[in-house]
Amino acid sequence: MPVSLKDWERNSWLTAHKTSSAEIRDLLAVVKRDLTDCAAEKLSADWSMNIAYNAALQAASAALAASGYRATRDQHHFRIIQSLGETVGADPKDIAVFDAFRKKRNSAGYERAGLVSDADAKAMRELAVRVQGVVLEWLKKNHGHLMKS
Repeated sequence: MPVSLKDWERNSWLTAHKTSSAEIRDLLAVVKRDLTDCAAEKLSADWSMNIAYNAALQAASAALAASGYRATRDQHHFRIIQSLGETVGADPKDIAVFDAFRKKRNSAGYERAGLVSDADAKAMRELAVRVQGVVLEWLKKNHGHLMKS
């Protein structure tokens, strides 16, 4: 049985949230900045992946906000990532890969340096670009009023 965002709200995993075009614009600006920054030369693979991960996370946050929700603190990133299936209808494979990067990011950030390869960083950046594209297309189609300045 599919779970809806309303069910997540009832479970206190999400809270109702009224967004604005300014909030969406700001989140998308972070996505754009981070996609540029993660490609900078001389960054470690760990940091490059982390920045790309943040780009994708902020894009997913914009979709969740446009849908009328914000993730609560408990498993915040996990909920934002998983919400992509309910908000923009993201490919389940992309969601699974994104979640795997979430786990890798946690290990690389808190437990061990050098865990992330250049290929990982590149794959996360490519995923972030895909997430950005899907979210932008969905926003324009379903929430065009939030895309205006």
